[in-house]
Amino acid sequence: MRQTIYIVWLVIMTQGCSPETPKLEAPSTQASLLLTKQTNYNAGDTITLRFKSNQKTGSALVVRNALGSSLLEPVMKEGLLEFQMPPDYSQKAGICRWEFVTPREKSISGTLQIAPNTTEETLIESYLGPRSITAGNIDFSMFVIVPTDIYDNTFADGTDITVKHQFKETIFENEIEIKNSMAWTKIGTTAKAGRILVTASCNHTDSKELTTLVYPSNAIDFTITSKRDHQYADGNQIITFSSSVITDQFNNIISDGTLVSFLIEDKTGNLLQTSGSTLNGIATAKLLHPVEEQTWKVTAYITGIAKSNTITIDFEAAVKDYTISFPEDKRTVFVGPIKSFMNQDIPDGLVIQLAIYNSQSQLLETKMTTSKNGLAKFRLPPDFFENGIYHLQIKSAGITKNITVVLK
Repeated sequence: MRQTIYIVWLVIMTQGCSPETPKLEAPSTQASLLLTKQTNYNAGDTITLRFKSNQKTGSALVVRNALGSSLLEPVMKEGLLEFQMPPDYSQKAGICRWEFVTPREKSISGTLQIAPNTTEETLIESYLGPRSITAGNIDFSMFVIVPTDIYDNTFADGTDITVKHQFKETIFENEIEIKNSMAWTKIGTTAKAGRILVTASCNHTDSKELTTLVYPSNAIDFTITSKRDHQYADGNQIITFSSSVITDQFNNIISDGTLVSFLIEDKTGNLLQTSGSTLNGIATAKLLHPVEEQTWKVTAYITGIAKSNTITIDFEAAVKDYTISFPEDKRTVFVGPIKSFMNQDIPDGLVIQLAIYNSQSQLLETKMTTSKNGLAKFRLPPDFFENGIYHLQIKSAGITKNITVVLK
């Protein structure tokens, strides 16, 4: 309540008296006297300002700092007025301004300089990023250090900070200074992939350990090979493509999981693709053998970064020929048995296509099926194909056969 009265009183004194307000006596020429001579403090110190004044009542101290303004009431001790600075003001580093006001004496003012507390515990906030960089001589991480005292005041410009970082068997150390409340330095990458540990110390206090990972740089060109159990185009066996150990220009093995695409061009210009991810620098991918005699040209790519050599792979036809048979009405077409390269039945799933043309060589329908136990069967029902002459074209395993039949 008293504080509210003082604030109202100060407003009245500032604005002057209106004609309706009774006039107060003019301030005396005698000034109040500040007895406290100390003006420099450390954050957290007890700050007490003592004044000698003829006005024992109605006096107040206005204090201002970065937190704002406050009005303090005095305590009378041994005939002097004492003002105890609140912790919010005594713990905040920087300039603290004060003004002592009384009802009848001239106000006096001054400033206090409060420095960060370097005698007690130091707290360090540190930031490192990015947390992954690539090997070479260009990339780097930024290490930012913000040391504060226990009251969260940043230290003065020029305060020394020791920065250490470790890679492999080597520890590097350098000194930097605080500027504009923080300090920073670049942690450069290395030619070899690995882990860099970074830490800082200030006022005998160490920061937490931070880590940045040095990943391999972009891959360079590599080679590929293929492996298969036989060279026959049976559409059943699997061919495996493998890369050499893929590295960057600094001989670091590229990161696991790098996608490698194997692009295959056959002798007719058709393109096939398979892919695999690297593990310990090697990528593997698989593909089924073709179903007919074929030649593949295979090249591998890490998109936009590197490519391999081109290898050529020849496949020999596994099926040399097959037979076609009909019952008397010619409405069922039997294909096979289809034999593979050792005269065994072709594996199930070989595609057989039948194209049906009328006597004027107009395409009526195309049927497709797959082999089972080396055989395939097509049916030409009379509901769709009336009696007459038809031309049949059968394709399988790269072999085409043309037959004319008379349906009855």
